[in-house]
Amino acid sequence: MFTRRVEVLISRPLDEVFAFVADARNRPRWDDSVDSEQLTSPEPIAVGTTVRTTFRSMGRQYEYTWEVVEHQPPNRMTIESTSGPFPTTLAYQLSGREGGTLVEFSVTGRPGGLLRVLEPLIARNTQANLDRGFARLKDILETGADS
Repeated sequence: MFTRRVEVLISRPLDEVFAFVADARNRPRWDDSVDSEQLTSPEPIAVGTTVRTTFRSMGRQYEYTWEVVEHQPPNRMTIESTSGPFPTTLAYQLSGREGGTLVEFSVTGRPGGLLRVLEPLIARNTQANLDRGFARLKDILETGADS
């Protein structure tokens, strides 16, 4: 099992930042490893919402399905995988700060079988992706740049 974390201070209001990250359809805009992310259940986004993600990692394409298991706007959201290469948990914690919003995010992966041997590589790759993605998230929300 591994857990990787990232935090970023975004100079935007708490409600606005939560609304953006809570909507899975925005993720391909800021996470360059994600090819697509689609809601597979009706809106609004809440506990029980399901999502399908197609992404690339270490030269391969994968698909995960997820379920929102905790949704407390504008502060917390936790998502658990229901299928994919290995069980994974995504957790967002947001809090208002003077001049913006602190976003704390963690991903916990539980690779098994042969993937367990690759766990250190998967964890390193995950951290690099988090660092890149959350810097881009900050840029998009603060500047509106979506390139």
